[in-house]
Amino acid sequence: MLIPVTTLLLFLTALAIAILQIVRPEFRFTWLTAVAGALLAWISVLFWQTNMPSSFNFLLWKPVSIFSESPSFATETISWPYALSLVTLAVSILLTASVNETFTSAFAWAGSLTLCGLGLLAITAANPLTLALVWAALDLTELIITLRSVNDSVSSERIVISFSTRAAGIGLLIWANVVTSGSGKNLDFMTIPPQAGLYLLIASGLRLGVLPLHLPYSSESTLRRGFGTTLRLVSAASSLVILVYIPALSLAVPLTLLLLILVTVAGIYGGWMWLRAPDELIGRPFWIIGLASLSIAAALLGNPVGTVAWGTALILIGGALFLASVQQTWISRALLIGAFSLSALPFSLTASGWQGNIVGVWYILPFLLSAQALLMTGFIRSALRPSTRASLASQPIWARGIYPIGIGFLLLVQILLGLWGWQGALTIGKWAASIFASLLTLGLLWAIPRFPSLNPIPAHWVRPSITPWLDRLYENLRFIYNWLAGFCLTLSDILEGDSGIIWTLLFLVLFISLMTQRNP
Repeated sequence: MLIPVTTLLLFLTALAIAILQIVRPEFRFTWLTAVAGALLAWISVLFWQTNMPSSFNFLLWKPVSIFSESPSFATETISWPYALSLVTLAVSILLTASVNETFTSAFAWAGSLTLCGLGLLAITAANPLTLALVWAALDLTELIITLRSVNDSVSSERIVISFSTRAAGIGLLIWANVVTSGSGKNLDFMTIPPQAGLYLLIASGLRLGVLPLHLPYSSESTLRRGFGTTLRLVSAASSLVILVYIPALSLAVPLTLLLLILVTVAGIYGGWMWLRAPDELIGRPFWIIGLASLSIAAALLGNPVGTVAWGTALILIGGALFLASVQQTWISRALLIGAFSLSALPFSLTASGWQGNIVGVWYILPFLLSAQALLMTGFIRSALRPSTRASLASQPIWARGIYPIGIGFLLLVQILLGLWGWQGALTIGKWAASIFASLLTLGLLWAIPRFPSLNPIPAHWVRPSITPWLDRLYENLRFIYNWLAGFCLTLSDILEGDSGIIWTLLFLVLFISLMTQRNP
């Protein structure tokens, strides 16, 4: 029963601070209330370890003939790091908000806590119905927020197309459930049948922008550092968690090699663009694509523990970097703990990242390690990059003490998960692969000041594809989208015009005629 305790703590805290902001905007302890609620939720996640696996079910939806399953949630040791990572992110966002210009924005805190609560529900979802509902809630939230953050029609169109690809991911999830039901079984994430596994993997890759590779956002800097980071990382975690439960038999098909090649290309592309990003917020989508590609690759190699390792690295390492909003030398150096966590060296967070079955696809591993090295190099570069941001010394004295705790909290959990709490802890891993990636990273760091092609590019948006056929695909999809939009507008004008009643009656007569022919 600890799942509803944790989520209720996050939701009720968000509701409380939103009400306080409306009723008593002068209340001085709103931030302390938010931090206290998030810390209690974090402590409750630690107590999940005392009762795993566990489950929580709602009342059955009726009629049972229509709803063969009802929303239900479950916790497993292998997915527990995702829960701890999301709640840690929520706490750190509140602590680092002490130095942000939007510190008094209680609604942003409430939004971050709510998103992390929804992320927990997605991580603990036990069946497709539950996950589809949570995905839809997250997608609608992101759609509304991003549409409000842009002013031009081109950006709005890209956001709608991005929402459509995520909705297609939900459609694949539902289709996997239909395929399973056709064989007389109910799809449960703890016992996924082989015929459904590949659909779930493609659904995850589609929502993450990896399968196929796409990046429809116009700019990441339009979203605030704290709330924008929550939105992006929670959405990614909710899509990655499904990879943990995909059975190995689902991947024993010829299509697996093609998917692995596509994922590797996406990982290299994401790592390269992350390396050349002018700052970490503009590069945030590429960080997500790069780490998500490594996580999906681990799933394709039959390594669910490695999938979790790369997924939690995406949240914890990226979260620490994206929340670093002020300049301080020792904090920048401490961020290099993230480079160790990303290295897959023994006893690191990602030590289990390369433990899959690579015998038959050994020739792809060097390219995956290259993607890892590009991500590590870009991370080190961003952590140590001279910045024009305000200095920590210019902040109030209380903020100077609290802000480092927020960053350190994410770094501490990275070390903790490398040593305790799940199957990937205290792992030596494939040390040869990790040493190769580390040496390649050192080589890239040596080459950066010597080769102009490795310097950051001053771009605020990158083309969504890297191959001509993908360009044509997206142009065709945009054409279909515009055609459907024009058709709907024309139909709306006809029905709302003076002749609308006549057209309505005509459609009604046609419908009655069709029904009469079917039932004489």
